[in-house]
Amino acid sequence: MAEGVSYPHTVPCARCQDLKATLIVRTEHLCESVRLLFFYFQLVAEPEYRRCFMKYVTTKAFKRLEGNSVRSAFNEPPKKLLLPISLGVTSISLLHILDEQFLAHLKRSGRTSYILHILYINHSPLNEKIDHRRCIDLLKERFPLHTYTMLSLEDVFDYELDIEKEILGLQSVTLLTDDKLARLHHLISNLPSATSKADITTILRQTLTVEFAKQHGCQIILYGDSTTRLAERTLSETAKGRGGLLPLLTADGFLSSGLRIAYPMRDLLKKEISTFAAVISPPLTTLICDHGSTGQEYISSRSTTTIDELMSQYFESVEQNFPSIVANVVRTSSKLKAPATNSNAPSCNICKLPVVKQSHHWGGDQNSSLTPSIDVDTTLKHGKAICYGCARSIKTTG
Repeated sequence: MAEGVSYPHTVPCARCQDLKATLIVRTEHLCESVRLLFFYFQLVAEPEYRRCFMKYVTTKAFKRLEGNSVRSAFNEPPKKLLLPISLGVTSISLLHILDEQFLAHLKRSGRTSYILHILYINHSPLNEKIDHRRCIDLLKERFPLHTYTMLSLEDVFDYELDIEKEILGLQSVTLLTDDKLARLHHLISNLPSATSKADITTILRQTLTVEFAKQHGCQIILYGDSTTRLAERTLSETAKGRGGLLPLLTADGFLSSGLRIAYPMRDLLKKEISTFAAVISPPLTTLICDHGSTGQEYISSRSTTTIDELMSQYFESVEQNFPSIVANVVRTSSKLKAPATNSNAPSCNICKLPVVKQSHHWGGDQNSSLTPSIDVDTTLKHGKAICYGCARSIKTTG
């Protein structure tokens, strides 16, 4: 039987032994009823009750938060945390956990150890099926003590970054306009494939998130990615040519700018988080407006399925009955070491990841016109560095 699914009360909870189990979580039978009190970084159940499934989920998140030093010391000002949300189940569940911890600390000591800034980037301006502002308003009503910002993907151009020039310049395409949305559509539409469109959309969203964090003085960016999502990314980024940089794409750590990146939900399957969102009181399900964050709005119906979609479909199926496979993918990738680079090593002008020296044969069967961008000198013909993964995304089809 798949984990995270209610079933008849016939087995005692494996942890508390007091209540009947109502969920199978991987190999454990756990209970999930009644209310739990959040206290600091600990979970304290009311004496007459237990809620082992809730403790299972929140403890895993708290351990990751504690390991990434999200709390400031007593004599230090609160740290500023940025939480990018997709309006999906994992980021909303992380917001709930952080809010409960925030309230518990405020009640206990009269102060907070962090300030939480929630960022939502709408990257689907043509998708009117979801009222994004209404979704954000619902979050503000449920979690009113935090700061919220809603941006559109085209706002990345406000930071005067070189991404547009690098991508379009390579294909000798120019667009002279102050209309940011038109520029965005022009940029995406000139990419050669569905996977390229989804990949560049993800890079633009990540770039905007990091630039926003730096501009607003945030010290840590907390992503809500689950084990399942990180497993998807591990295989999709490998297929897209960034396998050598997986430690920088899926692990907790620091960016070159000094920003810390953390994934507090990385030890939880998406199915477990979905169950968590459904069983807490009140449920989080009414706050979830997930519309799928693959950038498919820009892809015509004639285009093929993207690599990201294929990986998502695969792991959605695998996690139902073989959760250990999903967890092993993430555990294995976390053991990898990032390639050694020196302080003078170039960074990709598109994704900002290090450009690692590669052999002449690393390009595989790509067009020979890309040779300068993936050659051992790691430079483009106009003197800019670009990584192999981005070279594949922006290459021309002719």
